[in-house]
Amino acid sequence: MNRTIRVAFCGVAAALEIVLLFLTNLVPTATIALPALAGVLLMAVVMEIGAKWSWAVFGISSVLAFFLLSDKEAFLMYLLFFGYYPTLKAAIENRFPSKAISWVIKLLVFNAAMAADVLAAIWFLGVPAASFWGLGIFIPLFWLAANAVFVIYDLALSGLVLIYWQRLHHHISRLISRKR
Repeated sequence: MNRTIRVAFCGVAAALEIVLLFLTNLVPTATIALPALAGVLLMAVVMEIGAKWSWAVFGISSVLAFFLLSDKEAFLMYLLFFGYYPTLKAAIENRFPSKAISWVIKLLVFNAAMAADVLAAIWFLGVPAASFWGLGIFIPLFWLAANAVFVIYDLALSGLVLIYWQRLHHHISRLISRKR
């Protein structure tokens, strides 16, 4: 495949990610949903071009998002988890064929990312720690619910990969592999 086509494909993916992330400035209630949706676009980059290019798209999108987003919590959610997770998910599932081991690794990554997000929100965004710890007994329940939502997100990503492969991959691969 031509390098120019790879760069163009990745540029389009990065631009679409930035548009989705920028929408958090307009729809503040989508602080989690839009970064999650933006990260999904990396699945196409991984499948069509490769993980190395996907990491580059994540890096470029992260730098641009830092400067363009006024919703810094959405930026942190993208940077610390949703932006790289689709690429990491593919690597984990390819490297560890055992579903049990891959689920343990994915859950560890998710929980570490959420802990980092809470700490970054406190240290860098100035969110009062009491707003997190003030939940008291509900913290373990909240954490369990977050893990359940993550499992649903991961399963949805797997379903989207299957749908993309069945319905779009043939068309996209034909477009990007055309000889000029």
